[in-house]
Amino acid sequence: MLRNVGRRFIWYLIRSTIFATFIGYALYKAGLISFPGNPKSQRELNSKDRNRSRRIGKIRVS
Repeated sequence: MLRNVGRRFIWYLIRSTIFATFIGYALYKAGLISFPGNPKSQRELNSKDRNRSRRIGKIRVS
């Protein structure tokens, strides 16, 4: 009986992990959650590109 409980618990962990991964992926793709490494908006992307090719005098700093 103890072996059966352990087996059911392991399957429960596996299924809940798969379910949580699926829910997290769906929320990420819907844009409801984000991670710190990803830019939050197109405006931030544009400002990063603008700063990359800033001119100082006649020299372009990249």
